[in-house]
Amino acid sequence: MIEYTIMLDIEKQIDYRRRGVAEDREIVDIVRQCLRNLAQQGIVARRGVILGSYASGHPNQWRGIDLVVVSAASDGTFSRDAINSLWRVAAPTDGRIEPIPCGERQWVEDEVTPILKIARGEGVPVLPDGDSSGERARTC
Repeated sequence: MIEYTIMLDIEKQIDYRRRGVAEDREIVDIVRQCLRNLAQQGIVARRGVILGSYASGHPNQWRGIDLVVVSAASDGTFSRDAINSLWRVAAPTDGRIEPIPCGERQWVEDEVTPILKIARGEGVPVLPDGDSSGERARTC
């Protein structure tokens, strides 16, 4: 009985990921608005990648929206002020957003940073002015 329950839970998680966060229009719209707000402040993000509980299908009111912000502005070295800028823009958009900076080159080339490996494998991409692809983050 326990094995059967575990299999159902795994199937539910796989189904949720297959459908993607795109079905939760509210979260996608919030992330998309955050990406637009960042652009208005001069931080142009090519994409955002939702990961964590909102990507895995286990969100609740106490969880943050973990968001990798892929932007050329984060390529190379960047200051603590640049990171703070992400938070200053994200917080008024929705207090649950927890932005994680990532350069465009870093997104493509970095194979060792654990959070990026997780985002590529399990994350759900959101484009600033388009739909979430519903596919794995690496492909968008």
